Amino acid sequence: MRLKGKTAVVTGAGGRIGLAICSRLAAEGAAVVCADLSSENAEKAAATIRSVGGRALPCRMDVTRSEEVRLMAETALRNFGSVEILINNAGGSAGLFHQLSRFENTTEEIWRRIIDLNLNGTLSCIHALLKQMIQRRYGKIINMSSVAAEKGLFDRVDYAAAKGGILSLTRALALEVGQYNINVNCISPGMITGQTAIPHRGTWLGRSGEPREIAALAAFLASDDSSFITGENHTIDGGRVLGVHTHSRNEKQISAINSIQPEKKQ
Repeated sequence: MRLKGKTAVVTGAGGRIGLAICSRLAAEGAAVVCADLSSENAEKAAATIRSVGGRALPCRMDVTRSEEVRLMAETALRNFGSVEILINNAGGSAGLFHQLSRFENTTEEIWRRIIDLNLNGTLSCIHALLKQMIQRRYGKIINMSSVAAEKGLFDRVDYAAAKGGILSLTRALALEVGQYNINVNCISPGMITGQTAIPHRGTWLGRSGEPREIAALAAFLASDDSSFITGENHTIDGGRVLGVHTHSRNEKQISAINSIQPEKKQ
């Protein structure tokens, strides 16, 4: 119960990762404002928490509309008095709209849409809740970036740029608000699938990640166990950023390589 007595806002609450984060924070004792573009998804996330005795408030909100973000913040503060934790989980690539394309073919409309959804949406949510965190001299802000920001991602230049902006936003904001006892950190997931991991040769652990693993990291960063960590990017990708997993050798292959005698120099 590391988060008992605290209130968290989670955007993108109805997605796989968002739902896992909401559930984990509630299990740690937090009241959770489940914000999502879909009213149905927001209600589903809140109902999941309530079904196990937790406190939750559903909130339909589009992070690209600053007025809706402001109303969400007002609703959260009216119902719970304060918000100590903000997790900016809402985001995505043009694949959400079935409009992935090479950079040379992308349109200004799609570019702006991806920047708004990821970078500007994160900025708006922080701006709506930051002042009350400063007044209370306490806050945990956790932004969601991606390995795309570190390594790039094919057919997703707009997405990689937006997530890179979130990394820079995280670091710069941490400099400004540390004096108010506010921690600002970032999570960069790799391939995260459903409730069960699947084999995946692109990671050095040989599998994809699970939403619960992102949620566990988010809960740690939201707790006072992370009180001396700020301005950091926490990559959680099974080692994908270490390099492409191009081959693996079994024991027989290793023994064969080791048995080769080096040539003697004349």
